[in-house]
Amino acid sequence: MTFISKAPFRQKLIAAFTAVTLLSILITSYFSYSITSKILEENALKLTQDTVAKTAQTLDEKLSKLTVVMMTFMISQQFQSMLKDVSLGNHNEYYTHWTNLDNVFSQARIAEPLIQGIFVSTPMGEFYSLSMNRNRQTAFEDTDLYKRVASEKRTLWIEEHEDPLFYGKQRVVSLVLEPIADFPLKDVYVVVNIREDGLRKLAGTETGSGGSLRFLMSTEGVLVYNETDPLITEAAESGLVREIAASGQTGYTSMDRNGTTYLLNYARMHVNDWTILAIQSKDYVLKDMTYVKWMILLITLASFILTLFVSGAFTRYLLKPLHKLQRVMKRVESNDLTARFESLQEDDLAQLGFRFNRMLDQIVVLIDEVKEAEASKRSTEIKALSAQMDPHFLYNTLNVIYWKLKLKQVDQSQTMVVSLSRLFQLGLNKGKEITTLEKELEHVRLYLELQASCYENLFEYSILVKDPSLPALMVPRIILQPLVENSILHGFSSMESGGRISIELDSDPSRESWSIRVEDNGCGMEEEAVRGMLRDPQGKGYAIGNLIERLQLYYGGKAEFHLESRPDRGTVVYMSIPVKGAGTNV
Repeated sequence: MTFISKAPFRQKLIAAFTAVTLLSILITSYFSYSITSKILEENALKLTQDTVAKTAQTLDEKLSKLTVVMMTFMISQQFQSMLKDVSLGNHNEYYTHWTNLDNVFSQARIAEPLIQGIFVSTPMGEFYSLSMNRNRQTAFEDTDLYKRVASEKRTLWIEEHEDPLFYGKQRVVSLVLEPIADFPLKDVYVVVNIREDGLRKLAGTETGSGGSLRFLMSTEGVLVYNETDPLITEAAESGLVREIAASGQTGYTSMDRNGTTYLLNYARMHVNDWTILAIQSKDYVLKDMTYVKWMILLITLASFILTLFVSGAFTRYLLKPLHKLQRVMKRVESNDLTARFESLQEDDLAQLGFRFNRMLDQIVVLIDEVKEAEASKRSTEIKALSAQMDPHFLYNTLNVIYWKLKLKQVDQSQTMVVSLSRLFQLGLNKGKEITTLEKELEHVRLYLELQASCYENLFEYSILVKDPSLPALMVPRIILQPLVENSILHGFSSMESGGRISIELDSDPSRESWSIRVEDNGCGMEEEAVRGMLRDPQGKGYAIGNLIERLQLYYGGKAEFHLESRPDRGTVVYMSIPVKGAGTNV
């Protein structure tokens, strides 16, 4: 992450272009590959399904033809004559019927090459082709064929087995029929042995198109003929294949065996209950996708290389305004505030440069305003210092001290000298502009005491601090003295006695600000006179207008100042000052 954070923006932009493009290519390639492989899989399934359906149709037609051949065999005159003698129990004609049926057996085998042999079991005796070598050691009644047809009493297709009726141990599939006659028959069965290899060849069990293997299953989930391919034998034993064989449905699906996915197609035969199935590896079906996969990788690599060149060119073009802005900023760093961004474009980066120009214009204006504010502050400080050393106040105080000394009032004179000294010490505050409210209260108390000594019996005063935590607050120096000075010089100018000044300090409930209330019972002022005091156009003394300017300088718009006065109703001054904002320089 450190390397990324320190990398140039141009490299980050190129990396972003490349990553987005590469991600888009990879997403497109992935979905293209997935969709293509899905289409190929579906097409392979449908194609194989058509093949399986056609194979099932071929088998149906072949086995239907075999059934027709056998029906023709059973309605032949020779066969019906034999059945009639069996029904009557006439054994005399047995060998005659055997000889006559041999010709019919031969014709049936010629008509249908799938037939390996035909065997007829009757109470009279057995009938079969004279060319077939009968296994006399096994009676028909002892074979599984007889047991199944005797128990189920219907036409049966018997899956692949070793022929028990004739020598040679041939692997056959058997069809067991009960003959049709107009007279009652009992225990007469016709066994048709079908060549296993012929049926296998007809079903196409060898690998066909698409690498599929086809095989036949009965409804009992048994292979119709023997299979040596391990894939077929393993699939035939699976529950899915057995379920498909028992369901009698036609369709296709997929199955997983040993970590490999196989596509499975199946179709139901109509002549019997068999189902033909075709199984093929999904990887074999999608083998052509290997070429597609490599092509996608090559295209992705080529696109990645092309993206690097294109993104580099785009990045250089897009970053031109940013480089211009960077050069302008370097000039500003060198204190060249006349540098400005220029561009003919109007895009976002150009708008950023134009806003930077406006910011520079505002900075220049602010610098001028700061210079003006600093000049005003110095002027205000000079006025504040001048207010402390008001010649009229100093002259009156020193004159009173002199006469008190003349009148031998040494203690009072000493007290006034000490108060005057302490007053100027607090006012100067070692040259620091910020003091504590406790010192400010002491300063205004000394001023009031000195004025009370100069104007005996003219006024009395009270100072009330409602919140004991207030004296520790940091405030600008000399914010109370101008208020009481205004009351003494203007409010009590026409009075000889009875003046009263009340100073109250309290905290707001929010504890975010505190307030000062100074009230006198002087002569008051007209509204025009109030506005004049706020303006202080003559600049004489430390005017209230100058105090307001100082409050704005230190607290901005957070400090509030209100003055109410009416003729003969006195004057009330209210100030609300935030707890924080004046600094900590005491």
